[in-house]
Amino acid sequence: MRRLNIATVLFVAGCGPLVLAQSAAPASGQQPPVTVKRQPPPAPTKKNQAAPPLLQQYDFGAQLQALQDVDAMTPGSTVDAGVNSGGEGGKVPKEFRPSPDIPLSPTAVEAVRMSETWRGGQNVPAAGPDGRVLYAFGGGLPVLVCAPLRVCILELQAGEKIVGEPQIGDSVRWNISPGMYGDGDQATQMIVLKPQEAGLDTNLLVATDRRAYYLRLVSKPQEYVARVAFRYPEDENSQKWKQHLIEQRAQERDTKHQADILPAMITAEKLNFGYKVIGGNEHLRPVRIYDDGAKTYIQMSPDMQNREAPALVVLGADGKGEMTNYRVREQTYIVDRLFDRARLVLGSGKKAQKVEISREPKG
Repeated sequence: MRRLNIATVLFVAGCGPLVLAQSAAPASGQQPPVTVKRQPPPAPTKKNQAAPPLLQQYDFGAQLQALQDVDAMTPGSTVDAGVNSGGEGGKVPKEFRPSPDIPLSPTAVEAVRMSETWRGGQNVPAAGPDGRVLYAFGGGLPVLVCAPLRVCILELQAGEKIVGEPQIGDSVRWNISPGMYGDGDQATQMIVLKPQEAGLDTNLLVATDRRAYYLRLVSKPQEYVARVAFRYPEDENSQKWKQHLIEQRAQERDTKHQADILPAMITAEKLNFGYKVIGGNEHLRPVRIYDDGAKTYIQMSPDMQNREAPALVVLGADGKGEMTNYRVREQTYIVDRLFDRARLVLGSGKKAQKVEISREPKG
């Protein structure tokens, strides 16, 4: 019986499908030589050829053919993945199409329609100063056309401040950076836009402390708009009304002033300047006193507006003060009656300063 060396047995066990052929041991008692020969692997059986159940669900041949079909890759088309889902031959039926969208309610459909109408509306631009293109804010969707290697500027209203970071639909292929010129209330915020290539179409949202701007951004190979700004019809109308109210109030004041002062100056024949003034200093003494036959006017010096105004007391025949209606307009006392004697009093007690006014009879 042949005997094998232990090393030979271990070598054969590690060589897999190798067949050993050993010649007869020589009579001299030496170890017999070992012959090694490579044997081809056994042919695979049906059991080895079977694919896992998960892979058996897919028709990889159909998928490869669909991917090579250019027409099948157009937008809106569907590709038959070859999944065994109960159809004929284990494929999805041709008439089956997965739902590409979510159905909208009538309210949502109307909202989309209104938004499309606004986006598609015509917001006619107008030429502004320094090359600006002016859009009416709120009049429709403004469009900013840019070009590669060109800078486009979006200007806001003077004094308006950007709140937060502007949001852009395509932040990869559009470069956006802030800017500003001017100072104080006239400081104007800017947004600088640069597309990296032509044929881009996205949108931009800018929130400020006054309003929110929503724009469409388009990039063209050559055409571009350098500066875009806005007109604000609501603010302009509001400003016009404010200015109108200010002018109206000023006119009312002038009219009232004329009603109080000018009637005394209708004709020189009706004015009586026959009044005598005694006492007081240059700040307390009236500059002019006259009447028009119905009212008496006591005109004081202009510096009275920066000083304490004296009180006017009309004296009766007994020398006592009488109740009298008067008012002060433009440093002028307007008394709603005629009087023979009156007194201007500043202060009280012994230190009170007094000016005596008396009406002289016409000669």
